[in-house]
Parts: sequence; C-alpha cells; structure tokens
Amino acid sequence: MKKLKFMSFLMAAVTLIAACTGKDDDEKTDPQISVEYNGTKWETTTVVASYTSATDGTMINATKVSSQDQLVISFTGTTTGTHVFADPGEGALFSISLAGLGAYTTLFADGNVGELVITKYDNEKKLISGTFHCTAENFDGDEIEFANGEFRNIPVMN
Repeated sequence: MKKLKFMSFLMAAVTLIAACTGKDDDEKTDPQISVEYNGTKWETTTVVASYTSATDGTMINATKVSSQDQLVISFTGTTTGTHVFADPGEGALFSISLAGLGAYTTLFADGNVGELVITKYDNEKKLISGTFHCTAENFDGDEIEFANGEFRNIPVMN
C-alpha cells in the first residue's frame, strides 16, 4: 500500500513539473510575428508593443530592417478577446508597408474586414500573443488578403 501511495505521489509530482516546464518554455520563446499574403509568408522577430492608458490603446509594431517593411496592429484594451478590423474608430486597425508592394491598411474598411484575437495579455509579465486575419487595401483601392497572422510573446511597454 505504501508503494502505491508513493508511486501515485511521484506520478503527480512528475506531471506537475512537466506542466510547469512547458509553460515556462513558451514564455521564453523569442517575440515574433508572421502573416501570409499572395503565397508569401512575412515574418520578423523585431517587434514590440506599447500601451497608452490615456487612450486605453495597445499598438504592436514590427519592422524588417533589411527591407524596410513595417507592420502595425492597434486595438483598445489590455485583455484577451476578439476585436474586429472595421470602420475607423469602430474596431482594431491593421497596416503594413511592404517593399515592392506598397502600403495596405484596414483604415478604409467599410464594415468588418477581419478579426484580431488576443489569446494572451499578461499585464504582470507584460507579454501579448494572438492571431489575426484581414483584407486590407491600398490608396488605389486594390485589396490583399492577409491570413494566418500570429504573434507570440510580444513585450508590452507602458
């Protein structure tokens, strides 16, 4: 009986340690962001977020220094949940500037053109993660679909 209790305790301890180790490893992952468009995957690890309490706004900024590409996502709040890319002032905002392709944004959106899902907003550790997809357009009205967007462990500055 004592061996059975000891083995049960040992298995519970091993399970607990393994679960905690997996969570810590996720938080040690370098910050990164990626999105697909026109059969191309855009990704970078040069990314940071900022929160401004005056507007209750969070902004994620990513840059590819070698090609001057830039990506910006902004939304209201500091919690997990779903935001829509919609009419200006009504939802989240997505903008990207790509070398050789130009600038595309949801700023000109007419209704719901995509979705931003914040899966983690850790105010204590100041990390944010999530997914997104949207249709964005340039100044000429040409549209591009941005799909499978993901960002992980982006540090948030206040």
